[in-house]
Amino acid sequence: MINVYFRKGGHPAYDEILNYPPDGVVYKEATLFRGAEGPRPPITHRAKRFALRIYRNFTGNINAIPLRCDEDLIYSSGGLMIKSNKPWVTDVEHVYSLVGYQHNNSNIDEIKSKTVQHIKKSRCKILPWSYASLNSIKSFFGKQFEEIEDKFEVVYPAMHIENEKIERRHGDTINFLYVSRNIWGKCGHEVLKAFDSISGKYDVSLVFLSNTSPEIRKKFENNLKIKFIEAPVPREKVLESYKNADVFVLPTLFDTFGFVYLEAMSYGLPIIASNPFAVPEIVEDGKNGMVVGIEYNLYNNNGLYKFSSFESLCNYAQKNIQMKLIIGLKEQMEYLIENDNERLNYGAYGRKLVEDGKFSIGYRNTRLKKVFNELVTH
Repeated sequence: MINVYFRKGGHPAYDEILNYPPDGVVYKEATLFRGAEGPRPPITHRAKRFALRIYRNFTGNINAIPLRCDEDLIYSSGGLMIKSNKPWVTDVEHVYSLVGYQHNNSNIDEIKSKTVQHIKKSRCKILPWSYASLNSIKSFFGKQFEEIEDKFEVVYPAMHIENEKIERRHGDTINFLYVSRNIWGKCGHEVLKAFDSISGKYDVSLVFLSNTSPEIRKKFENNLKIKFIEAPVPREKVLESYKNADVFVLPTLFDTFGFVYLEAMSYGLPIIASNPFAVPEIVEDGKNGMVVGIEYNLYNNNGLYKFSSFESLCNYAQKNIQMKLIIGLKEQMEYLIENDNERLNYGAYGRKLVEDGKFSIGYRNTRLKKVFNELVTH
């Protein structure tokens, strides 16, 4: 039996780790430094983040998490275990999950060197969520990455399947689904424009679940095939929306991974997505969905931030509507409307990736158990 002290982040991916451990592994959740998802977490988490920033000023500015435990090892959602008396694992959505947000930091060289030295001397394993995440780490550290390369191993997040397989049929109304709490960061305006331009030709509908402004609702109020649902809503309602959909459409400008795609795939939905960061690792163009190009996104070619902040990206997106994206979305929607077999095959392939493929609980747990065993036995 391996006992793991688990520092849980706010992302749903951590529920899938905590609630579905590998055989022979027991997680005990840490509470003091629990992570929180999003740029505006609850006030208690903001206070903890502030306290950690002060602490990091005394530890050389590296992204330090001061955890100690009686268990066999520590698993953390990001950060570096600075006081750990046991081996540790940390997973990484993006290099900034590992080193802290470092856009234009004047102390960047010092932070790189201290981080590399700490990783080298630690009995640890760092698990990027994707190869795009690993690439961002390599880009950030440059030549120094060679000194710590053996400490890294890509392990994809996973999604359990609890729903029964839904039999989707030919010839019915084709129902599109969009789910996001950020309409500008997830290209919602472009989705609405694309759907509006084709909806008169086909028997289709669009459920648009988002925090949509009154101005945008008014712009599309005459299209009765669009149903607006204001976010956030209870999770049960989101899951019900997946059951009633035929195609999940969600281009994004900023997602490091896109766990929502795994949710849609678990319901057998084909995906229409964009191509930033790790999204093409999830949505394989022509296999479980279709990938449309975008004119700009949060990242440069090395996977590092091109915009100074998430907010600045969304402000830019609001002022710079992507006409090529609208055309691409329109074409992909039409293709999946007109090609029943492709639509159904894409959905079945995506479901299989979550059921017993690279995004399955079983596949992920095999990788995690191997990592844990190596750390506690060496």
